[in-house]
Amino acid sequence: MADTKLCILTGAAGEVGRATARRFAESGWSMILCDRTDDVKALAEGLSTEFGRQCFGIQMDLTNDAEVDSVARTAAGLGIPLRFLGLIAAINHPAISIEQMDMSLWDKVHNVNLRANVKFISACVPLLRKSGNASIATVSSFWGREGHAYFSPYCASKAALISLTQSVAAELAPAIRVNCVAPGNINTPMHFNALAVEAEQRGISADEMRSIEWNKIPMRRPAETAEIASAIYFLSTEDSSYFVGATLDVNGGCRFT
Repeated sequence: MADTKLCILTGAAGEVGRATARRFAESGWSMILCDRTDDVKALAEGLSTEFGRQCFGIQMDLTNDAEVDSVARTAAGLGIPLRFLGLIAAINHPAISIEQMDMSLWDKVHNVNLRANVKFISACVPLLRKSGNASIATVSSFWGREGHAYFSPYCASKAALISLTQSVAAELAPAIRVNCVAPGNINTPMHFNALAVEAEQRGISADEMRSIEWNKIPMRRPAETAEIASAIYFLSTEDSSYFVGATLDVNGGCRFT
């Protein structure tokens, strides 16, 4: 069967990226998977073999404009309509006070979490517009909804990404729908490592720390990566046809002060 729809996913080799790539592959999409690690190539090869669709893994620096442009050219050369851009890639950082802020850290976080997304959208809009019925999903965080002490670079970048989504959505609709997903805690090694570090700092057990954090979530657990992937995938479908500039809070019911 001929390929009829193509998506580009950044951060594809991460936990959420892998789950999202699988969700799209299961639904018959061809994919260009981008990540800073070489793991993305094996991921693409495996999904291509399993699902019989074209799937390309590109190891790249998302903050390098020339490499982003190269990805867009690759997409254009495939001859498959680009109908979805999923911007999942992001980085966090160790806790740091504003008094000790290293501006190179600030720039690094914002270059990946914000600027790279601006460049990817700019580079891919002509292809998305040409394909018609296309959409974009950015991935923010519930920490983009509310600032947290010692994590101002990350929180500010994720808050700005929500604002960017709204601005670009207003600019590109109705030709291209642009929306955002804001996950809460996710069942990944990163989450459990963070719980372990905080438990040690507080002098309590990991189980106690887990109970403290999970009791803040009405669902009493972190999200599975597949649940975040489903929200991202939803924004690529006709079921989300009237979503424009929206941010889907996929956080188990957490509320903000």
